[in-house]
Amino acid sequence: MYFPRFLEMANDLVEEWFEARLAVPFKEFHFGRGLGVPLVSTRVDFLKACRLGETLHMELGVEALGRSSAVLAIRGRTKGEARLRVRHKVAIVSLESRRAIAIPHELRARMERFLTPGATPSPEPATHDGRIPPNAFRAQYLVRFSHCDPAGIVFYPRFFDLFSGALEDWFQRGIECPFGSDFMRKRNLRIPGLSIRAEFLRPCKMGEFLDLDLWVTRMGRSSLDLALAGSVAGELRLRVAWDVCLIDFATFKSTPIPDDLRARMREFMPPPR
Repeated sequence: MYFPRFLEMANDLVEEWFEARLAVPFKEFHFGRGLGVPLVSTRVDFLKACRLGETLHMELGVEALGRSSAVLAIRGRTKGEARLRVRHKVAIVSLESRRAIAIPHELRARMERFLTPGATPSPEPATHDGRIPPNAFRAQYLVRFSHCDPAGIVFYPRFFDLFSGALEDWFQRGIECPFGSDFMRKRNLRIPGLSIRAEFLRPCKMGEFLDLDLWVTRMGRSSLDLALAGSVAGELRLRVAWDVCLIDFATFKSTPIPDDLRARMREFMPPPR
């Protein structure tokens, strides 16, 4: 399953939670109260692939509540088998001021019903320091209407589409191994995600040009760790750490990174400091 779709499903679950369990329909929340619930950070661990035709059951709980933020724990299972784990940190913001506000009292009281008993807050997801190496691969994207929510800022699952696009562009123009003609067809390889951590520092707005820089932080036998930084006119907007692996599509098992690709990928590793 294409991994950004998991983030869309997680977002749908949050919306359903607001509507069915917190009794706060998103239409009223956004347009009536003038509030938003942007994503501050996330960590998604992909434990096992989900395949066409399977039924994925997703559950949501509250891990921690702050003054203006909530940490949500989302689990996905198929036939009782864990397939993914998601840690979302969201904030309650005023759409007028675009600043975080205290969670309204009645909303906090309803959220508290979903606190996991005895849960200890998990650590914030670690990405990187935001310093972009000189040999990073850069792709630029116009923030389009189709990327945005009603507030005119990027709807967070669209970011993950952009991350996937940057990876594909890197294969196409950076390491000269196009997905369509070479990587997927000729070599019959795929590159699923194992884990992705993202921190959203400032929103991206419609009409802005988002620069996504991508580089390699570690290479293993069949896996590699990627870093991405998103900036607008030189201002850092987001940081991402993304662990992926190569698999043989015929067997669906991990396979060594081909030597020619390894050599090209190594060119995008930061020089020693």
